[in-house]
Amino acid sequence: MNKTTFLAIPSEIDSDNTQRSSIGGNAILPSDLEVPPCRNCNSELLLFLQLDIDKTWSLPFITGSHLVLFMCPQCNEIPSFNELPTDPLPEEFWNETEGHFFAALTKPSNDEVVRTAEPILEPKRLNFEPLEEDEAEQSSDAIRIAGSPVWLQDPQQFVCSCGCEMALLMQIPENYGFAKQSDAPEQPDSFSTDDYCLFLGNETYIFACPEQCHPRSVWIAVQG
Repeated sequence: MNKTTFLAIPSEIDSDNTQRSSIGGNAILPSDLEVPPCRNCNSELLLFLQLDIDKTWSLPFITGSHLVLFMCPQCNEIPSFNELPTDPLPEEFWNETEGHFFAALTKPSNDEVVRTAEPILEPKRLNFEPLEEDEAEQSSDAIRIAGSPVWLQDPQQFVCSCGCEMALLMQIPENYGFAKQSDAPEQPDSFSTDDYCLFLGNETYIFACPEQCHPRSVWIAVQG
C-alpha cells in the first residue's frame, strides 16, 4: 500500500472564503447534513478545517469525499470516549460523545449548501505537498494527510461498528495553532492568546471507516 504522507500547508485566501479545502472559512455540507449546536453550552460549532479527498493520497475513501471538523469555540476539551469500547465501536458511537465537536466524511454530492463562517478564525486555503520518504517518520509542525500515524504514545487501532478497520485520514500536531481574527475573543484553555486549538492542543488523529458506512463514522483519538 502506498504510504506517502502529504503535508497540508495553509496559505492566504484572496477574497472568497469558500474553499473546499480550508482552515476556517465557509463550511461546505450536503444539504441533508445538519451540524447541531454544542450539547454542553448550546453554542454554534465552529468549522476548524475541511478538505476533499484527493486520489493522489491513495487513501481507501471515495475520491472527492469531503471531511469537515467542527468544535465548540467555548468548550475546549478532549474527546475522551471514556465509556466506549473500541473493538468494535458501538452503533452510532458519534451520538455517545461529549457533544462539543462534530466530524463527518461525506460522499461526493451535487446537493450542497455553503454555511457562512463565524468571524472567529482567519480563513486559510489548504495546499498539499508530499513529504519526502526519509522524512515521513519525523515529527512535523504541519498537518499530515495519509501515510502512517506517528504515535506520541502507544499505537492504537480502531474498528468501526460495521466491522471494518478504520484508516488514518489525517494527523494534527500537538499545539497546532488556528489563527484567530484580531477582534475575535480568546479561546478558553488555549495555549495561545492569538490562536485557537483543537482538543486542548493535543496531538489529534482522525480515522474514518473505509466503507464509509455512515458520514459520521469518523473516530478521533488524541495523545499528548
